[in-house]
Amino acid sequence: MKITNVETFTAVGGRFWERSPLEEGKPYVGIYIPYPEHTVKVMWKHRGVKTTFVKISTDEGIHGIGECKVVLAPQVTSLIIQELLKPILIGKDPFDVDAIWEYMYGLMKYRGQVKGFMLEAISGVDIALWDIIGKATNKPVHKLLGGCFRDRIDAYASSILWGKTEDVVETALKLVEDGHKAIKLKGGRGVQKDVENIKAIRQAIGNDVELMLDANCAYNFPTALKLGRKLERYDIYWFEEPISPEQIDDYVRLTKALDVPIATGENEFTRWGFRDIITKRAADIIMPDIGRAGGISECKKIASMANAFDILYSPHTGVVGAGIKAASIHLSAAIPNFLTYEYFWESNPLTDEILVEPIEKFERGYIKVPDKPGLGIEIKEDILSKYLIK
Repeated sequence: MKITNVETFTAVGGRFWERSPLEEGKPYVGIYIPYPEHTVKVMWKHRGVKTTFVKISTDEGIHGIGECKVVLAPQVTSLIIQELLKPILIGKDPFDVDAIWEYMYGLMKYRGQVKGFMLEAISGVDIALWDIIGKATNKPVHKLLGGCFRDRIDAYASSILWGKTEDVVETALKLVEDGHKAIKLKGGRGVQKDVENIKAIRQAIGNDVELMLDANCAYNFPTALKLGRKLERYDIYWFEEPISPEQIDDYVRLTKALDVPIATGENEFTRWGFRDIITKRAADIIMPDIGRAGGISECKKIASMANAFDILYSPHTGVVGAGIKAASIHLSAAIPNFLTYEYFWESNPLTDEILVEPIEKFERGYIKVPDKPGLGIEIKEDILSKYLIK
């Protein structure tokens, strides 16, 4: 089997940031420091669910679908794939997936391109290659990764966005009513406001529902420590991204100081990026994004390294399309140290509308693991075409 073509599809769908109560361009406490006001204005201008899908075709008529994680400018990952990665891929056997990964990574490694858009592009290609291998062998990807530990995976509701306390409580109660057994709240609004919201939600939903707080790197170490100590009394499942991802030593200090588990990793790339987090025990839970950190091949290696240190793995998905979600579900089923899956509970056309059959089948706190060959997704290209960036 040989690769004959590589196509990319950049798309935008939905209006995710419109459901945030933030006013246009209004900065919120600490988040995206040191330029919160500028960053919020950019995010507001470009709000929506953006992604780059990858379609790899072979001489045996089998094609694979992948997806690159993007937040802004999905055209960049598309260009990298077409100009840099496609020449490497044409003529290769997709079963040589590990070797292909190293070829792609090595292309720009010595030019410093070992994170960011380059790795997001590699991730999408890698996911598509695993989809091909699964279809060619008539096996779901999780079987090819060593076997299925579970036929359904725990899932938590992500995320209740910033807002008035009465509004976040109302949303939390609705999520519990819909069958969610774990809920994540966006924080980063300041210690007082974050505690106020967490306290109110905990009182409303009781102690039988898990509750997480995601600060999105809003705080420095002293503030995160202060907030973390206050969170301990509310039985928080984890405190996510309390400080900037560059501050590994501060993560080590925070993890040691708090009883609340610390989770981080959505902004990190490759096994080398996660090596220090894991070996220094800078977190209790790591959260690689399969569409960013290097795809299925690399995230399997990251999970194995974390497992050797008894560190749990909870995949980050974010506001993405069907490819990243499908790949994340398969990997979650196939690793022993999996904790829980990030399930975005609001409708997203790049997941919900473009698939022949849903990939996220949620019921009472769980998602069913697909058993069809490959990733188990089939895209309606005519529907996807409505969301393509021209």
